[in-house]
Amino acid sequence: MTLVLAFFLMLAAILHWHRASIKRRKAEEAQLNGKIRDLEDELVQLQELQTEQQALAASVSEAIKNRIALLNELLYVSFRKDKESMSVLMEKADDLIADKDKFMNSTRLAFSASHPEFISYLEEHGLTEFEINYICLYAVGLRGKEVGTYLKMRSHYNISSEIRRKLGIDEHDTNLRIYIQKLLKKLV
Repeated sequence: MTLVLAFFLMLAAILHWHRASIKRRKAEEAQLNGKIRDLEDELVQLQELQTEQQALAASVSEAIKNRIALLNELLYVSFRKDKESMSVLMEKADDLIADKDKFMNSTRLAFSASHPEFISYLEEHGLTEFEINYICLYAVGLRGKEVGTYLKMRSHYNISSEIRRKLGIDEHDTNLRIYIQKLLKKLV
């Protein structure tokens, strides 16, 4: 009887161990499936990021290519001192800056390629894409009044104030253009 009881206890222990083993395997399998799903999600995100980066790289490349072409034409016309060609070149420059959104975006993209630390600094301070575009106008050398005139916005000073707040500079500390140009030189 003791042997039979020992046999059943041993059988119960084996069954318990077997069930526990099955539970562990199922838990490990569920955990593994969760990790696989996470990796698949990450793969999709990385593929989307890669696509976005390729599109960004193409737009940055196009913006820089257009700017270089205009600069090369300017140099060529300057050497020739041809007033008619200069007039045509000025029309091209006017066309470039006529579409404000496109011009400001292409300027930001050009800075993101040539001065990534500068753009990263602005992003780290919580500036929006529009505010970074706005700051890039100062970075190319425009003064506050010129920026306001170009944008034809009455809220130009409000935008400046918001940018100053985000960058932690007081209205009386320094001129925003001077601050941006010093920052650009410092981060290069």
